[in-house]
Amino acid sequence: MAQPTVRVRLGFTPDTFTLDDLVRGVLDTGQLGGATTLTDVTNDVQNIAISRGRSKDLDSFFTGSCAIKLLNNARKYENTNTASPYYPGIEPFIIMHVDATTDGGSNYEDLFVGFVADISINYPDSNNSFATFTGFDAFMKINNTELINQSFSSTNSGNLINEVLNNSSVKFSTSNRDIETGISTMQAISGLTENTLSLLQRIEQSENGLLFMSKSGKLTFKNRHTTFPSSASKVFSDDGSNIAYVSVDYITDDNEIFNIVNLTRTGGSTQTQVDVGSQLKYLIRTLTRTSLLNNNDTEVNSAAQFLLGKFKDALLRFDNLEVNVNDLSTGNQNLVLASEVGDIVSIELSPPGSGNPSQIASLEILDSISYNITPDTFKVGYKLSSANQQAFLRLNNGLFGILDTDKLGY
Repeated sequence: MAQPTVRVRLGFTPDTFTLDDLVRGVLDTGQLGGATTLTDVTNDVQNIAISRGRSKDLDSFFTGSCAIKLLNNARKYENTNTASPYYPGIEPFIIMHVDATTDGGSNYEDLFVGFVADISINYPDSNNSFATFTGFDAFMKINNTELINQSFSSTNSGNLINEVLNNSSVKFSTSNRDIETGISTMQAISGLTENTLSLLQRIEQSENGLLFMSKSGKLTFKNRHTTFPSSASKVFSDDGSNIAYVSVDYITDDNEIFNIVNLTRTGGSTQTQVDVGSQLKYLIRTLTRTSLLNNNDTEVNSAAQFLLGKFKDALLRFDNLEVNVNDLSTGNQNLVLASEVGDIVSIELSPPGSGNPSQIASLEILDSISYNITPDTFKVGYKLSSANQQAFLRLNNGLFGILDTDKLGY
């Protein structure tokens, strides 16, 4: 099949008037600021590497990254070249936007939206030059802000995230948010001094929700009651049906077995939940979280039961799924391009040799998504965790509404 058409754009701002800037602060020479114009640099792209997500279920999501290697033989991407059409806008913190289409440009699917942090020029020989623009999503900006001696009223976790983002030290745009109302109530906070991203991730842990930057550049928060779909968003198979994949690992390990859970909120007492049966099988494995922001110990105790139920047993799981997008039909290419961290997918594996069952199938959560793209290749990698760990009873849900099978949440 034809490879999806990838588009790479950078937000060079060579003419935007900027106060106190020696180049762009000269009166009668610059344009007044406004929406950033994105410049298409796709024709010079040699390689794109994108990584977004988290390492495993219990981890917070990391800052997404994108590295774009561009041919620079015309010296367009040198920030010291005053003859460049982009001078002097070749600088850190300009916007980078990568998307792709399978229909010739009528519809594009975002792959990464972020900001350039580093520009490096490489000269491998006397005839060639390459410029690599390395960028990160907006977690980078949030991580560079700090709350100093700030106070917040008691409210639900989603509202508290919005209040933190509205703070004068942060000022994160409301148009770049997708924040759900939280289930858990957070306690009042006074006199807080803390890194902003660190605080947001404490709220995420206190809720047992998900906090990440979406592929479209929106700060996204999902509470723990977010309804799982009644069917997987997509199915990956090795039997010629659904979305074909190149390889996958089938793993049983002890990376996420915990049979003692100790949770402590700020100003509260430690809440401990233990599973002796799990200890007899797997020895003692302790999960500890402190400085949670919940407003009462009763809920923290419920959270400890919730986490113990998820992690007391070893689970078979798939991981390291690799897909060659060029091998897929247009419809399946669109499904892959639409993938987002947190999606539930089904993985089907038909092992060689005889055995029962002849095919292994499992529901998995997309923990991370990576892309490696050149003019001739388009490969996607997924890190996965078992959706069965999330299998808490949800009424009227085809995946997680089975009586006597699924566990109770809180």
